[in-house]
Amino acid sequence: MMNSESLSYDFMVQAIEVSPIGTVFIDSEGSIIKINPAACVILGYEAEECLHHPYYHWIYPEDVNKDKDRMEKLKSGKTASLQLEKRLIHKQGDIRWVSCMLSTARSREGTTLGYVAHFTDITDMKKAAHQEEERLIQSDKLSMAGQLAAGIAHEIRNPMTSIKGFVQLIRSGAGGKDEYFDIISSEIERIELIVSELLFLAKPQSVKFERADIRQLLDQVITLLNTQAIIHNVEIITDFGEREAIVEGDVNHLKQVFINFIKNAVESMPGGGELTIRLERDDDHTVAIYFTDNGCGIPEAILSRLGEPFFTTKEKGNGLGFMISKKMIEDHKGQVHVSSKLQEGTTIKVILPLSII
Repeated sequence: MMNSESLSYDFMVQAIEVSPIGTVFIDSEGSIIKINPAACVILGYEAEECLHHPYYHWIYPEDVNKDKDRMEKLKSGKTASLQLEKRLIHKQGDIRWVSCMLSTARSREGTTLGYVAHFTDITDMKKAAHQEEERLIQSDKLSMAGQLAAGIAHEIRNPMTSIKGFVQLIRSGAGGKDEYFDIISSEIERIELIVSELLFLAKPQSVKFERADIRQLLDQVITLLNTQAIIHNVEIITDFGEREAIVEGDVNHLKQVFINFIKNAVESMPGGGELTIRLERDDDHTVAIYFTDNGCGIPEAILSRLGEPFFTTKEKGNGLGFMISKKMIEDHKGQVHVSSKLQEGTTIKVILPLSII
């Protein structure tokens, strides 16, 4: 007669065999010692093809190191189980996304015997989510294209109307032609500026990434703009710290971004003031650059629209400068955050990844 412990064990084994959830038992060395039919269906292999092989043979190559780190975390006892999504490789070469619960199996003495992975196939759900994301991105692109087209039409129509009017005056022989030519030339230059900035956004830019110390780039830019700041009675205060801040980036593009942000800060203080530029290494992976002025500030309603093409508070601005600067930083895998209080000042925070070499 079978005892209750043996019956319980047989029931558990049978339950795992018929379970619709993929289940894999992995020994302490990382080799598969048991796999149920549901897991075989997800992977496309027979059980015999999987047994006694390292589990990471079926992990997507780019995720192997991350998965090994997770195993070490379990082995060290820092956590008893992990809930995660991961990519597996099907026998036919397809990627299978699974939702996985990874747990540690231990002896009564606390020794790690191995690991148990329960997973379900969520590939179709991931594909559907990706398609929806692509649809939303495409919708956003069309919306942005519409806004951009409307902005271009508005921005170019104004100088074109002026040019058309003065050409008609010249034809009629009225007024001083030299004055008309100066205005026409000025309006054409404005159109050229808008077109050149739009081309910058539209065309892939040839960038040359190299190691550079952010402190040196900022020093060079400040040297360039310090005279303009003094004319506007603005004092530039720096706090770069003693530690170097090396990034991988296009030096010219980073300088252009810093120039834009410093010029904007100076222009926001027509009566003079202080611009503080501070570096802060948030951790061993990123550096934050803060541009803080005590200028007029930006109303909250306007703050939320920063980066929209042709939206600007400047009389002669076109709203593309901040948009281009933000894009440049994002091309460097960085971020731009803006905070401001009306009549108190504005802080622009630029976060860039540090070079790991």
